[in-house]
Amino acid sequence: MVNTDTEQYRAFLQKLQRDEFRPSALNDIKNLLAFKPPSEASVVIRDAGITEIVQCLNVADRIQVDLTCEVLKLCFEKFEVGDIIRQYTGHVYKATSTNQSLLPVPQYIDVFVAVAQLVSDKDVGVANKAIMITSNLPNDAYPKILDEMRIALEYDSSSKCNAFEVIVNISSRSPELLQLSAEHGYLDKLVSELDTDDVLYHLNILELMTRLATTQQGINHIVKHGALKKVGELVTDLPNNPLCGLTTPGYMKFFGVIAHKYPQEIFTKYPVLLNLMFDTIDSQDQATLPIALDTLAFVGSTIEGKLSLAALDIKVRALHCFASLVGVDTGTDAPKTRPIDHRVTLMTREWFRTLSVQPGPMEVLVEICKNPFPDIRSAGFSLLDAVCQHQWGEELVARTAGFVEFLLDRSVSFTKELKESKYDIVKRLSHSLAFDNNTVLRLQLYVEQGPFYSETEMQVATEEGD
Repeated sequence: MVNTDTEQYRAFLQKLQRDEFRPSALNDIKNLLAFKPPSEASVVIRDAGITEIVQCLNVADRIQVDLTCEVLKLCFEKFEVGDIIRQYTGHVYKATSTNQSLLPVPQYIDVFVAVAQLVSDKDVGVANKAIMITSNLPNDAYPKILDEMRIALEYDSSSKCNAFEVIVNISSRSPELLQLSAEHGYLDKLVSELDTDDVLYHLNILELMTRLATTQQGINHIVKHGALKKVGELVTDLPNNPLCGLTTPGYMKFFGVIAHKYPQEIFTKYPVLLNLMFDTIDSQDQATLPIALDTLAFVGSTIEGKLSLAALDIKVRALHCFASLVGVDTGTDAPKTRPIDHRVTLMTREWFRTLSVQPGPMEVLVEICKNPFPDIRSAGFSLLDAVCQHQWGEELVARTAGFVEFLLDRSVSFTKELKESKYDIVKRLSHSLAFDNNTVLRLQLYVEQGPFYSETEMQVATEEGD
């Protein structure tokens, strides 16, 4: 009996190929399947498929489309929900995207939920199709769908990646859906997943965050809800990560998308991200250099991006210019043997005062020397060296709380060049009469130990002595 039904079903599918026979063939299929039990009807449908029926949706005739939807609904009702999705994922997607009245959300929410559950399927092909379908459903299905993602996020990294992909795709559709995802806590969890030792999973999460950032609502959420702080912390720690060469391109791409939209905020609040780009360019690493150059071009492609990059360059140039105006000599090996013209002393001191009224020029200079941008920090040390060439400068350093401690602190991370610059300044100050004897001795000890001395060396020496 089933074989006979299958033959009839195939004959009706064949008739669907002719426009003039299509309405009658669709009705014939309805009549054939309507009253058959699911156990029989599903065998018939599975043997011959539904491709020809789905193709009947590709017409402008509303009556025919509605009739086709009725037939497809009848076919789907003969299967268990999970079987429908496994057997006909592509067809469900086609039917849903073509005519959302085919599977109205209130009546067929169980079908959509079944699709959502399959994003964790071990069969990659099934999971990928489930992601595609779930990411393109009617918006009123998503409250329930997002609830289902919580289960998928409890499985392995592959399942979590699939669930996060659906969440990001849904969040990218509208600000309202992004807010719904945020209320479920999914976007915060997405960021927290960066704390993983699984490099491939880490890269996938970065890619999804970058994809989210390409939408207006996504980038606004990332900027306003602490995600950048987390990324900045991870970038800061990259030098300590032996796999940084693998993750750097992902961070670069993420940074480029954000900085393209908000260059001023990124440059000001998260300079470590900009440093990553410049450090990569300076390294001349052929594996990451193209990405760094592409990122720089993308950031600088907008007017605001150009102005932000120019402002950074101008600030460095201005500090070096100021250092040249204030400085009078470059020697650091001995105390001054000749007096400086008092007119120059008065003039340079007044120039330096113009650096800031509040909180004060030295306080501003301290912050510049602590700036996370290496170029700005280097320029700051150049200006500090110029200031310390004057007695008034030495006295300002002596009176500025914490400045000497900052100069003597070897725990602060500096490049080789900056360590040498700081050493030259300390060497210059070690001859000054502006400090008390105890401070002078500390400065002189620093000079004796050299620019690259570390506490580790002292511990080793102590242990050897014992």
